[in-house]
Parts: sequence; structure tokens; C-alpha cells
Amino acid sequence: MDKYLFSILLLVLFSCNTIEDDIIENNSNVYKPKGLYSSSFGNVSALDNEEVQGTLIRVTWSDLEPSEGDYDFSKIEQFLVSIKSRDLKWSLGIIAGGSSPYWLFHSLNVDSFEITDYYNNVKKIPKIWDPIVNQKLAQLAQALAKEYGNDEDLALVYVPQMTANGIEGHFNGVPVSLLTDAGFTADRWVNSVKETAENFALAFPDKAIAVEVHDVINDTSIPNRIITDLWNDSSLNQRVGAAIWWISGKTTYQPNLLDVLTAFPGDIYAQAIGRSDQTERFKDDDYNSMFVQAKTMGVRYIELWEYEFVNNTYPQYFADFNAYANSTYE
Repeated sequence: MDKYLFSILLLVLFSCNTIEDDIIENNSNVYKPKGLYSSSFGNVSALDNEEVQGTLIRVTWSDLEPSEGDYDFSKIEQFLVSIKSRDLKWSLGIIAGGSSPYWLFHSLNVDSFEITDYYNNVKKIPKIWDPIVNQKLAQLAQALAKEYGNDEDLALVYVPQMTANGIEGHFNGVPVSLLTDAGFTADRWVNSVKETAENFALAFPDKAIAVEVHDVINDTSIPNRIITDLWNDSSLNQRVGAAIWWISGKTTYQPNLLDVLTAFPGDIYAQAIGRSDQTERFKDDDYNSMFVQAKTMGVRYIELWEYEFVNNTYPQYFADFNAYANSTYE
């Protein structure tokens, strides 16, 4: 081999290794949650279960920013009283979509469209590809980071989405034609969701970030592009993972996306599809099938419904998954 070409090859290989090493080094101080969290705690006794590692706090964008630039974090603070007194971790889920603030439509006149969701609720959804929407979400991210970015107990931040429920990445029950008539395209969606995720990741440089994914317009390539591009973005230091809020043990719903997630090299965060007494929602009516699937897919974290922790429904499963997560993930 020509000495010049050999030198170039060595330089390329060294550069690739250096980039990967830099990502690992920059990522080493980022805490990523693992084990079992509660998906809510309307009944605060859920937080007293010995297997609970933390809990999710959900709050709407409209509550966080009731008027443009006027931030109100009182609802988060109310939840934190119970969390901090128990020395637990917490995750933050900001709900956008139909819970976006009134002023976004009526003062800034962002583009929007109406949907009727799975439960027959009519919702006005901002078009995420309107640049004003991501601009305002970026400002929200900065305000939240200023308040909570240094909180060591904040373990995970979910990316808000302009979807049917404002945090999960789906439009279940909404006709594809309605979305495309509103201007939806795969590229617009992918680029806009990535921009939101990047803005939150940059605002919270020391936190794990997650984007919840579903097939969109019956297309698995859309969520695949989002999570793959974000994970491979070296500027984000492999902090932006995927979330699946519909883990059930079953493989009949969105099977192609399950395959994508199983092959995904990044972090996966999950939420149980339902309560354990809703047996029909789990494979073979078996709640444990969800934990088996989680291990197969490489899920490091699961939010269970608070019902499980209040009633301590399956303590052996809870202890087993926490032990698995602690031994498998840093």
C-alpha cells in the first residue's frame, strides 16, 4: 500500500476512535436513570414502595407559561415536596400538543390544525414545523434548565411533542389525510422533532433526554430516523434516547418499530401500557411478559402505573427488574 494512503487511513481511524472516546468522556458525568419509576403519584403512598427509584412529573406547557415569557413552576414545586422528602429521583414530562398555551395561537398566530383524538376530544395542535413553535419551546427549555438544570435528582427530561396527547409521538385515531392536508411530511416532522430534542438537550447539557416514539402515518422510518439521527449526533454526546410508553410484552402492535427499538444501540426508557389488572393489555394476560420484553429490548427504565406501587402488586417482579437494571446499566 502506498505510504501516503496508509497514513491517511491511520489518521481516519484515529480520528473516529477519538470522536467516540470524546463522546464517552463527555458522557461520563451524565446520570441516566435505571430501574422502576412511578408514572404518577396521585396517591403519594406509591412513593413509599421500597422498589420505587423515582417518579414522573407531568405538567402542561400552558401551566408552565400561562402568558408569553411568564413562567410558573409552582405545579412542579408542589410535586417536588413529596419527592424530595423521600430522597427520590424524578423525571420531567412537558405536555404540549393540545395543551400548548392560548397565547401561542392568539398572540403569535402560529399555524395550527384541529384533530379529533382517539377519545373524541377535539384539539388544536400547533404545527411543529412553524419556526415560531420551536423558538418558543427552546425558550421554555432554557427557563426550565435555569430552574432545574443543576438539580441532581432530575434524572430524565422528555421532549414535548405536537401530537395527539402532547408527549407521545403518535396521532392515533387521526386520519393520515388530515395530517397531510395540514402540511405534514416525513421530512418536516423528522427535522422539527429533532430540533425540539436538540434544543432541550442543549438547554440541559448534563441530563438524559428522551423522545417517545410511535409509527407516524403508518411509517416506521419516521421514528427510526429521529432516534437514530439524535443518537448519532456527536454534539449531543449520546444523551438523547428513545422512549416507548406502550410496552406490553406483545409484538402485534407496531412490530416493525419494536424491531427498530430492539436493534437501537442507544438508551431506551419505557412506560407500561396499562395497569396489571388490565390483563388483556399484556401478552398472554401475563404482566411479567412486559419485563421479559424489556430485558430483550434493552430497556433500562420503566415507569409503572402508581396502582402497582400503592398495592405492591408484584414485588418479586419489581425487585427482579431493579436488580437486572442495576447490574446491566451504569
